[in-house]
Amino acid sequence: MSDGAPRAGDWIAFYGSLMRGLGAQEKLRITDRLRFVGPCTIEGELYDCVDYPALRHGDGRVVAELFAVLDPSVVAILDEFEDYDPIRRRESLYLRESLDLVEPADTRAWVYVYNRVPDARDRIPSGDWRAHLAERVGAADDAWALPDEGRTSWDS
Repeated sequence: MSDGAPRAGDWIAFYGSLMRGLGAQEKLRITDRLRFVGPCTIEGELYDCVDYPALRHGDGRVVAELFAVLDPSVVAILDEFEDYDPIRRRESLYLRESLDLVEPADTRAWVYVYNRVPDARDRIPSGDWRAHLAERVGAADDAWALPDEGRTSWDS
């Protein structure tokens, strides 16, 4: 794995919006520049920043997906999406780092790490963004649900 930027054949791990089925890869039109390898686990802590997740270094475990970089031109697109500027690292929202994964063992991958200090109350204990989104949607649906005995004829 290179030190500066991902090259063809390098691994990259996504733990949030860029995971399969969540729409960002399709929106960015990058699905043909990456190849899904399988699930992986990153050491760290995951936070809910309302519209997106944030990974920070920590002792927890974060559920992610591992991809192989097929076309290095994808890096510029990902950097822009993650608001990462290698020239202005301090101002970047995320930093692109090469990290050792927990699973699969003996695997190193590029990961975008949040470059701010999130509110501790926003930590996602499960470390699973997809499951967290499902819980958020379920909670929102429950908030709008009326018990059957509280419904009127116009609620049907």
